[in-house]
Amino acid sequence: MSLLLFVCTFTSNSKVDVTILADDDYPPYSYLERGELKGVYINLLRRAGDQLKLDYDVKIIPMPWKRALLTVKNGDVIAVVPPYLHYDSRPFISSYSVALGTEFVVTYCRKNIDLKATLNLNSATNKRVHLGMNAGYLLLDERYKKAIAQGRIQLWENKSTEANVIKLLTNKIDCYVNDRKATQYELESVKKTYPQYAAITVIEKDEINHRTAHIGFSREFTSPYKDDFIKRMNRALLDLIDESVTE
Repeated sequence: MSLLLFVCTFTSNSKVDVTILADDDYPPYSYLERGELKGVYINLLRRAGDQLKLDYDVKIIPMPWKRALLTVKNGDVIAVVPPYLHYDSRPFISSYSVALGTEFVVTYCRKNIDLKATLNLNSATNKRVHLGMNAGYLLLDERYKKAIAQGRIQLWENKSTEANVIKLLTNKIDCYVNDRKATQYELESVKKTYPQYAAITVIEKDEINHRTAHIGFSREFTSPYKDDFIKRMNRALLDLIDESVTE
């Protein structure tokens, strides 16, 4: 009876409201600028949402990343964008969309930092490297985790890419881990906003891995439309991605 009721409601020209949370500070992919949500992934989601507009009213709401993850964990909304695939460490995400894009996770450091020696656990080092990362992000491989465990790296979680880049440029951290494009974007932006940092050089010293970004769907969120929405959103995204490849 409940399924029949849903089908009747769904086909009677009444749209279903769907809320997807988005990282509010991850340029150029998903970010707020003067109160407007922008980004490469946001544009893609909006276009996909337009393809579903006869049945679904897709709202994309910006939120700080850690709070967005907690909201999804609690099952208050259907999904969050743009997590990487982390089945074990984020069991509250039950499934992921098709890939929105591929990101390259890298480490930028100040010129004088010997990151290679720090990560080589067999080499002697007298300097602990202070490493910045965005709060709630899961980016480090086993090399970094082992160096942290041995006290060779001190990890500092900061609010945003901008906060980490400013700390890097002002020598409050030695290195910063994030996606390459996101780091480059924020370095350029901060140096334009704060000309006193323009002459400071930081260097990409390590590529950790490459990851695909997705919509992550909440395990705890329950609704009769959930499976249908996921299937149709994936189809819309694939159509748009295929279209962009053939253009």
